[in-house]
Order: sequence, then structure tokens, then C-alpha cells
Amino acid sequence: MIYLLSAISAFLWRVRGGLFERVPLKKIWYALFFGVCGYIYFHDFEKAAVGAIACYASYKLYGWGLYIGRLLEGGKLNPNLVQYRECELIDDLLYPLHVTIKGKKIYLYNYPKWFGFCGVTLTGLIITFLWGLYFGNLSMMIAGLAMGVCYWIGGLLEKLYPLGKAGWNWGEWIFGGYLGVLLACIV
Repeated sequence: MIYLLSAISAFLWRVRGGLFERVPLKKIWYALFFGVCGYIYFHDFEKAAVGAIACYASYKLYGWGLYIGRLLEGGKLNPNLVQYRECELIDDLLYPLHVTIKGKKIYLYNYPKWFGFCGVTLTGLIITFLWGLYFGNLSMMIAGLAMGVCYWIGGLLEKLYPLGKAGWNWGEWIFGGYLGVLLACIV
């Protein structure tokens, strides 16, 4: 069951991310899969529907492409320009982060790949935190903290076997598979 749910999860997370551009409603298939997992767990159609809605909301609340882009490709960041902002909650945590060395402030956003890693990691936390609330499972709540690592590994794999988008595609396969393992362990 772990292998099956992991494979389905990886595939549908990748579809959600853009595989098969002509797939209708590509963003909703993962949420429906999640709802099925909720049904397996609760044996209740109403709770399954709530799970599907919670899942869909978790990854559609805000964009996170800026964070993945900076993690995998680097690039500049400017906290004062709207095009360098994605999620107010995450941006308000990350942009002010700095260390002071000999009176000079060094901000996290001066290191775009680290900024991106932190942004992707916090995005994963928000996604799975909502899932963990749904299942009443603390481990699921914090499991998303691995999202940054999954996409970083995707960037490394892209150098060995390119799938495109600087490792985004690999990251979606890896993180989706990881989410499937988590869901399999719960249901």
C-alpha cells in the first residue's frame, strides 16, 4: 500500500504542477486523491469531502514559485518590490531575517538560494499543517518541513538527468512521493 499510494501521490502532485498541460482541472486531482485517503481513514463521505477541500486550499492559498525559483536558480530579491513577494506570512518572516557582523546587517534575501530554501520549507509546513489538522496527526502537521530538501534534491538530480525547469519537475515527483508515504502511514 505504501508503494502504491506513494506512486499515485507522486504522479498526481506532478500533474498538479503541470505535467500534461491539457489535463482538465489539473490542480484538483491531487485533492480528490487526498479525499479518497480521507475516506479510507474515516469511512465517511462528508469527512472525505472536507479533506479534499482542505487539501486543495492548502496548496492553492498562495503562490510559491518565487521560492522554488530562487532555491533552484538563484536570482535577485528585493523586499520592497511586489514581484518579489509570494506569501505575506512567509515573506514577513524571511525578509527581515539578518545577522549583524561587526555592525553590518547581512539579510537572508542577499542569499537567494537560502531564502528560497527557507520559503519552500515553510510552504511545505503550511501545506501539511492543514493536512495534519484534518487527520489530527502532529507528525503530518510538521512533515512538510522536508519540502525544501525534496526540491533541493530535485535540483541536484536535474544536473544528472534533466527533466526541465531547473529541477522543479524532479522536486514535484520527489515531494509528491514523500507525501504519498506519509499518507500511506496514516491511512
